[in-house]
Amino acid sequence: MSVNLQELTMPKWGLTMEEGTLVKWMVEVGDTIEPGMELAEVETDKIVNVMEATQSGVLLKKTAEEDEVLPVGALLGVVGDASASEADVDAFIANFGSVTAAEAGEGEAPAAAAAAVSGIYEITMPKWGLTMEEGTLVKWMVEPGTKVEPGMEIAEVETDKIVNVLENTQAGVLRRLVAEEGDVLPVGALLGIIAEEGVSDADIDAFIAGGGSAAAEESAAAEPAEQAAAPAAAAAPPSEELVPVAGMRAAIAKTVSTSWTNIPHYMVTVAIDMGKADALARSLKESGTKVSINDLIIKAAATAIQKFPLINASFADKNITMHRDVNMAVAIGLDEGVVMPVIRNCQSLSLQEIGARSRELVALAKDGKLGKEEMSGGTVAISNMGMLGVESFIAIVPPTQSAILAIGMVKDEAVVREGKIEIAKMMRITISADHRVHDGAYAAKFLDELRGLLESPDGMTA
Repeated sequence: MSVNLQELTMPKWGLTMEEGTLVKWMVEVGDTIEPGMELAEVETDKIVNVMEATQSGVLLKKTAEEDEVLPVGALLGVVGDASASEADVDAFIANFGSVTAAEAGEGEAPAAAAAAVSGIYEITMPKWGLTMEEGTLVKWMVEPGTKVEPGMEIAEVETDKIVNVLENTQAGVLRRLVAEEGDVLPVGALLGIIAEEGVSDADIDAFIAGGGSAAAEESAAAEPAEQAAAPAAAAAPPSEELVPVAGMRAAIAKTVSTSWTNIPHYMVTVAIDMGKADALARSLKESGTKVSINDLIIKAAATAIQKFPLINASFADKNITMHRDVNMAVAIGLDEGVVMPVIRNCQSLSLQEIGARSRELVALAKDGKLGKEEMSGGTVAISNMGMLGVESFIAIVPPTQSAILAIGMVKDEAVVREGKIEIAKMMRITISADHRVHDGAYAAKFLDELRGLLESPDGMTA
């Protein structure tokens, strides 16, 4: 072909990404593009990222339409010289073919390699975004000797002045820190080593000296060939339909399985008279201030945590991490599943500010516009199903946190006070918590403090 043509393909952001939705094109056919230019918005698991150009040229054709769901590596468009003819472009598309899994992942350095030699795993500098070439290891969040699990936050990495959290993908023990805090390293550079119990220091030294994951990659490449040689078993007609677990549902399945398996849960429930809180919310609404019962609970919880800070802490193997700021992860239900964006610094926000931020996050969630900034850094969580008519329920503690509040509906109930039956607006809150960080008695005292704040809520409007 006499002209230079290049493909635009669905990027791979993260180890588990298999497909993405082309939300919006940000350029038009005929536009000149340069490296770093924003080309399109791509949605993965309800998080929208911006796809940047890595080449120069003219956008000659779009092969994907907005709202299309496409696998990683799928052709989105063609870039090339302005002199290219339509026939040149059509021939290029026809010859593009399907992208293999290896091609789709080319250039992607995983945060932690798949199983390597004898239970040894690499932690490497990840590739976040098409233009990322290097990153700075800002801080290790775990110490050597720490037992780590998939999904655990292990380091902070800075790229273009944006600090992201590097999550672990393997179970084992962090045995070796190869990179030091402050090191600027290229994508794929070795940061550390995770190993299974029983692996010796000599095995790790030999693994690093032998080229790291190269041997593991060769072994992995040989395995499919062996599998292909095995005779195919006769497939029986399916009696049931199998629905693939993908996208947001796959992410939720992984998260809750990790949490339920690794966190020893306990639950405590209290009933709270919400009469005054309900009246306060209605009064504020009539005066033009939009505040919900959920906002009142978040404000009260952030206040109560100042007396009971372990509710806002998290377990880290032999340590308990005490978080200074109350960053409340708020469960928002969507048709595809639940997302938990974060309201940061709740201890410093007014009730009105919490309400405004909560409404903003709900709008972003419904529009599929939640990004990493909104979805990371939670220290405690809340899930409210009262609006669905649920009286009480239990929730699963999110990984890296130690508590979640499950909020039921506010309903009129008959209660006995000083020997008399009265009607009160009652609500039940159940805390699910990590028994490694605190105990039931501690949670009960926290809930009692929370109850006192909600039953006398006037002080929260100051």
